Amino acid sequence: MFKKCEHCGEETLMLSEAIYDGFKKVGETQRCSACGKSSASQSLRSAPKKDPLAALFGEDAVPENVTIFDVEEETACMCRKCMHYVLHPFTQRCGLHDREVQAIDSCDDFVAKAQASSPHSSSPEGPLFE
Repeated sequence: MFKKCEHCGEETLMLSEAIYDGFKKVGETQRCSACGKSSASQSLRSAPKKDPLAALFGEDAVPENVTIFDVEEETACMCRKCMHYVLHPFTQRCGLHDREVQAIDSCDDFVAKAQASSPHSSSPEGPLFE
């Protein structure tokens, strides 16, 4: 940009240089290409950031809360929740059908697991405790 220099008075090309505070740009200064002196610096004015969705949907649009883990009715009859599901370190099996299954498989013979009770009940039973 050609401009008249304040120091030498010639109309020369003015070079714009950025002024940084660390990694943040805080202003610009213009330097004369003839004499090399800088003119007064200009500070950057950052405009307030606008929400791009507000321009599209309106100012009073409220984002919908989406829950991705609310699928209990869809996963209720999967093998991993069945009483006959046998988890083994090398495979997963169905105790009723005696076949290999995956945790997310399902079948018509689904029986829900009973609530887990403590394996060590307060009154032991069996032939050793009679």
